[in-house]
Amino acid sequence: MIHPSIVGMELGEVRFPIERSKLAELARAYGDDDPAWHDAAAAATAGFTTLPLPPTATILGDHWRPGGILALAEQIGADPARLLHGEASWELLAPIEPGEQLTARQRVESVKTREGKRGGTMTIVTLLTEFTNDNGTPVVRRRDALIESGVPS
Repeated sequence: MIHPSIVGMELGEVRFPIERSKLAELARAYGDDDPAWHDAAAAATAGFTTLPLPPTATILGDHWRPGGILALAEQIGADPARLLHGEASWELLAPIEPGEQLTARQRVESVKTREGKRGGTMTIVTLLTEFTNDNGTPVVRRRDALIESGVPS
């Protein structure tokens, strides 16, 4: 069970590359075959000074975390069998270039509980992940709401 005392807990740091091939994979996952996603010349023709980068590209960093999401669940004291991803939001601060390395630092921003509609108590954990580029410039802030559902009252 997630305890409110984890607010402020640092959840680690990971460094990962922004690779053109991954951007093309993300675009295809969205069903967007526009060549601007994976071809610099096509991007320039479309008016981009660099390849466009969807905010969801920051999710790639989660795959570089040792142990992945299961390790994160354990770190915050959640039961992985009852853990859901509720929502995500991004604040874009500066352009990100393909080929850059980003560093992601994550911490617990808040923990709230409320009664679920199907009984039991839900615990909602908000994680803040701040991303910086090779120069240490902040480029993205991402907030994720994780929900541990069905905790008996």
